[in-house]
Amino acid sequence: MISPLGDPLWRSRRSALAALLVALAGTLPACAKRPALRIAGHPWPGYEPIFFAESQKQLTESVVLQHFPTIKDSIDAFREGRVDAAMLTLDEALALQAQGMSLQVILVMDVSKGADALVASKGFETLTQLRGKRVGLEPSTLGELMMSMVLDRAGLKRAEIKPVFLAFEEQEAAYGAGKIDALITYEPVVGRLVAKGANKLLSTQDLPESIFDVLVVKTDVAKDYAQALEQTLQGHFWALEQLRRNPWDTAYRMVPHAGVSAEELIESFRGLELPDLIANRRYLSRDSGLLAGVVEKLSAIMLVSGNIKKPVNAANLFTDAYLPRVHG
Repeated sequence: MISPLGDPLWRSRRSALAALLVALAGTLPACAKRPALRIAGHPWPGYEPIFFAESQKQLTESVVLQHFPTIKDSIDAFREGRVDAAMLTLDEALALQAQGMSLQVILVMDVSKGADALVASKGFETLTQLRGKRVGLEPSTLGELMMSMVLDRAGLKRAEIKPVFLAFEEQEAAYGAGKIDALITYEPVVGRLVAKGANKLLSTQDLPESIFDVLVVKTDVAKDYAQALEQTLQGHFWALEQLRRNPWDTAYRMVPHAGVSAEELIESFRGLELPDLIANRRYLSRDSGLLAGVVEKLSAIMLVSGNIKKPVNAANLFTDAYLPRVHG
């Protein structure tokens, strides 16, 4: 019996079939693995727990942290669609939503309890002494928000001071060179300048529940990455537990990414509240209304200062849907 494989006609049909399969393969969608969720972040003590979780292999491979040098870079990447999520201040998130971005706050990373401040050179004892003086601030929603609260406390109008816009990385040098009389900034610069003799005239210790750092995700992306987001938050809370149990050891291991000393990190953490899972449930639950109240207050301040043009609708701004059910 002659094998059909030896038949020239069969061989030609087999070759034709193979060619057809190759052609079809080029037209069919590949069963490729879903691309990783991209999260933007930059050096800031309140963000270090999640970067630490990444360095300790506590994050799933379906999540990639994109490391940027400044908050402006993180915001630009998020706005331009180069990342799907970002670690930002709550006021920056409100500004983005007011600009038309659909996003959700899924984690409260920290609450400033003194880490953001106004420092001034020697001789300044009261806020009213800022009249006519050069006040440095970052050209950001956060800088403008702090400025508006400082002016409100001082009883001054914006026209009565001289704003000097400085990128965060330029602030310390500008202050040291005497180019400004006072500076609105945050840790670790606050601690460094105070150690050199600057007076801390006002901080978020005096302005409770005003500056929050949060993790925000684009609404149309979040549901597709529900499990990855929950695992990411799990890693964040794991890192917080390491920091609670072994603060100095954990701080030393955070140094390579943070770019500051362990001592500066520990000092910065003293000016922050780092909400655990239980606290996040209270903040993000619609029933408690905690974050809704904060958003309403911030929205009013930002309206007056001109950072947003209309009140922010907090109805769908935050969710506790991605918080871990348990954490270890």
